Amino acid sequence: MGWDECLAELLVQLGDRGLVAIVKMDGERVRDRWTVLVSGKPLGGELVRWDGNDLDAGLSRVIVQLQERVPGLLE
Repeated sequence: MGWDECLAELLVQLGDRGLVAIVKMDGERVRDRWTVLVSGKPLGGELVRWDGNDLDAGLSRVIVQLQERVPGLLE
């Protein structure tokens, strides 16, 4: 499965659990071109945000933070 299919599946899973997820690439930035942002009721009004240049690493970090904040979220 390619990263694009994995990303689509991840976004669907997050949405199914009441979360809002945004993946943005900003071509005007020299550094931290990618932003991943997740918010929603399961996070109690807080959000998870990551900015960087390696999208795979950022998605992994966001997933870890989500699992720490909402145990069982992505099982």
